[in-house]
This record gives sequence, C-alpha cells and structure tokens, in this order.
Amino acid sequence: MQRDDNRVHSVEIVNVPPRKDDEVFNQVGVSAGATELDKNDMHRLFQGRNLAFISTLSKKDGSPHITPVWADMEDDLILINTFDTSAKNKNITKDPRIAISVVENNNPYNMVSIKGRVIERTTEGADEHLKKLAKRYLGIGKYYYRKPNHRRIILKIKPEKVMGLSIHPAFYFLAYSPWNK
Repeated sequence: MQRDDNRVHSVEIVNVPPRKDDEVFNQVGVSAGATELDKNDMHRLFQGRNLAFISTLSKKDGSPHITPVWADMEDDLILINTFDTSAKNKNITKDPRIAISVVENNNPYNMVSIKGRVIERTTEGADEHLKKLAKRYLGIGKYYYRKPNHRRIILKIKPEKVMGLSIHPAFYFLAYSPWNK
C-alpha cells in the first residue's frame, strides 16, 4: 500500500504462489481501527444470510463473469450450489480459478475476499444442500424457482489467498476515521 498523509491511495495486487494449507487463513496486518478476520470470523460470514459474489473467467473470451450466489463453508472448503448448465459451471471447466467476495449484511465493513480454485464438482448431496441453503437464505426448506430439468451441482472451492477485515460499526456511525489522526 502506498500511503500519503495516512490515507490509502492504492493497493498493489501481486501474484504470489499459494501458501501451505495451514497458512491460508493466517492474519494479515491492517490499519488502526480495523481488526483482522480469522478463520472463525470467515466461517460466521458464510453461516449468515450474506450473499457471496463469485467471479469466474468466461469460457468464450476470458472476461470476468460475476454472479451473486448463496454460499456455504464446510471445514476449509467453500461450497456453491448451482445447476450444471450454468455459466459459472461451464467457465470453471476451462479454468478452475475463482474469486469470491462476501460482505456482512449488517456491517458492510466486515468482509472477506478469497482467491481459490474449484477442486471438485459433484451432484452428490446437491439437492439436500440446496434445501439447506434455501432454509438459511429464504427461511423455508424449499427452493421454488428450481426448474425440473436443472440438475444441481456443488462446486467445492479451496481458498488459496484470503483477505478480510472488520471495522467496528462505531467508527462509521460516529463519523470517526482512525486514519485521520
């Protein structure tokens, strides 16, 4: 990060090799007033009714394809339930790289951004998983918008890089900025 007068002007994104499995969720340094999200905080973001925005690379031309989805997390894998002919599923058959962003509904400054790869696609348990997600996101155990000919599939994503932070709501409710001292 480049700083001038204690304000962040830009962020440099670098392409680094994936860390070892046990290091992916290690904390990253953040500015005063913000706290780091650890693995448990990230799990809580996925347990709530927070939409996840996923980005895949278009199979046709490599351009980004972004979609809001329901998401789940089991152990260290992120699960996305979709239908087998969806654009996102087609895209990851060519390139398994995926990016995910989750922002908490009640505090938009609780967030996580994840880069990873789809390591498995399975239809096993996909219908039950969709019911579980419908219960969480809709409050009912049935997804009424499902078309009968859409076979459900679960995309299992292994995070390779995780960046997350949380700024306490008092900082923005009180119009206080910890960066302007």
